[in-house]
Amino acid sequence: MLIYAIIVMIITYGLIISRGITRIPPWASMFLGGVLMIIFNVITPQEAIQSLNMDVILFLITLFIFASALEVSGFLKYLAYKIIEKYKEPKRIMFYIILYSGILSNLVTNDGISASWTPVILEVSKSMGIDELPLLYALAVGVTVGSVIMPTGNPQNLLIALESGIVNPFIVFVKYLTIPTLVSIGIAYLILYKLFKKHFQNVNINFANSLDFNFDKKLAYTALSLLIITIFLFFTLSFFKIDILLGSLTTSSILLLISEKRREIVRRMDWTTILFFIGLFIFTDGIVKSGVIQLLSNYLPAPDNILNIMLVSILLSQVLSNVPLVAIYIPIMISQGHVSTIDWLALAAGSTIAGNFTILGAASNVIISEASESRGGKGFEFIEFMKYTIPILIPNALIIYLFLIILK
Repeated sequence: MLIYAIIVMIITYGLIISRGITRIPPWASMFLGGVLMIIFNVITPQEAIQSLNMDVILFLITLFIFASALEVSGFLKYLAYKIIEKYKEPKRIMFYIILYSGILSNLVTNDGISASWTPVILEVSKSMGIDELPLLYALAVGVTVGSVIMPTGNPQNLLIALESGIVNPFIVFVKYLTIPTLVSIGIAYLILYKLFKKHFQNVNINFANSLDFNFDKKLAYTALSLLIITIFLFFTLSFFKIDILLGSLTTSSILLLISEKRREIVRRMDWTTILFFIGLFIFTDGIVKSGVIQLLSNYLPAPDNILNIMLVSILLSQVLSNVPLVAIYIPIMISQGHVSTIDWLALAAGSTIAGNFTILGAASNVIISEASESRGGKGFEFIEFMKYTIPILIPNALIIYLFLIILK
């Protein structure tokens, strides 16, 4: 089983790393990896079904319903264009793309914002008459740095919130991670603007057709209202020890019930990410049951302090991607005995900001790159990505580490 699992890992990660050549998207590679775990008899079909974390899958579906509704309504596009129209100067536009995409990612996940904002970034770059890469990097950095704040910011945070046993996870995440995240957003902007400053010289912004698109205000306001109610329920339901999934299931089902564009909303949801997670859960279960984790644990620092947890989560996320890393590391940390809330936050923050190491560190990087390339824009190159993001990752990690050390 160990040998077969390693073979499947090599095939799966080989396909993901070589996507620039094969053009096979990561979700297809990961889904294949899950299927191969069954074919090679690393796990049985019954074990594969049992490995699916339906709480996470259903939760993501509800968030994608809101993200899709806001995209279908034209609200996200409207908001992005308003940023361009209001702030005008390229450096201010870059800052607010980082800030707003980071904040909004906590409401509809970083993957949702990445998918819906990339087409807008391409149009914005065209209107500004500049290379799209600076703003694509602003989007990638924004959703990575900003999505740390809440469990709904990204799937790995959600896994930790659901599986770690943290009491009132939404309140805990916001309480401890908001300030270091906002500080990191400011620093990320300063670094990224300095790296891309030459791209913003002699810019001539044309707003002639900036707002030439349909904006369904009824759908947008309905979706926003129900989303606000959902966020409110996340905080209140946890006080009464009621499953937070119940709130999002209720509000998202109401949105589909009353919306006249329900079919379009469902059709444009990010179903490929759902397939990615189905494959991921099966793939991860095969890795755990084959003994690969036990083998790796002999070479990894023990998850007994904040520094070790953050280092392991940042580095291994480049090999496993952040979501499978967290799915694997949660049982390892639980097996160590008592794990503090700060330790769980270190895992959440480390695995999230790992997206600013390499393009493989987070699915949102791949989503942005593929969405741009599929529309005739530029994508992220592996080495080039590290050139622009590692200078942001280092101070980001240091700030969060210092905050968590002080709070502990």
